[in-house]
Amino acid sequence: MEQLIMRWKNDGTPAKKYDIPEGMGVYTFQELPNALEEWLEIVQYGLSEGKAGPEYYEECMTALKDYYPDKCFFVTVDGEAVATVTVLCDYEKSEGHIHMVACKPGYRGRGIGTLLNEIAMYVVKSEGFPTAFLITDDWRIPAIKSYYRAGFVPDVSTEDFAKRWKVINEKLGR
Repeated sequence: MEQLIMRWKNDGTPAKKYDIPEGMGVYTFQELPNALEEWLEIVQYGLSEGKAGPEYYEECMTALKDYYPDKCFFVTVDGEAVATVTVLCDYEKSEGHIHMVACKPGYRGRGIGTLLNEIAMYVVKSEGFPTAFLITDDWRIPAIKSYYRAGFVPDVSTEDFAKRWKVINEKLGR
């Protein structure tokens, strides 16, 4: 089944630097020791579909022309890398793509998804992009709730998308 799309439009407000809660840290790929291993560990929870190793990172990150390591972020809790988000920057289209958002299961429900969104939107706004998008799955209800809070809206450009978003919105009470 084709993944769903959510879109975001810049409202013109300035980029707001995110607040990092006590006990948490935010690092880019270059700043985090053992970043590749940490990234592979985190994305195994719902994104890598059992794939592992540097070749997977190459396939879905470094092989992309819009990937920049300084736009791949990690959130740590008490020094442990627990979540990641990447902003792919398409400078030709002037658009951000929120990519590979993941959090270890034991850390979900603690506001880390909100922090990941704040990091991503800070990058998008700082780059001056008027729009951004992300791709998600029907079953990622908690993530979709956080994307709504970050200002993303469903792409209902096809009949299939419209039907699926209707079901999701009913589950969310929207």
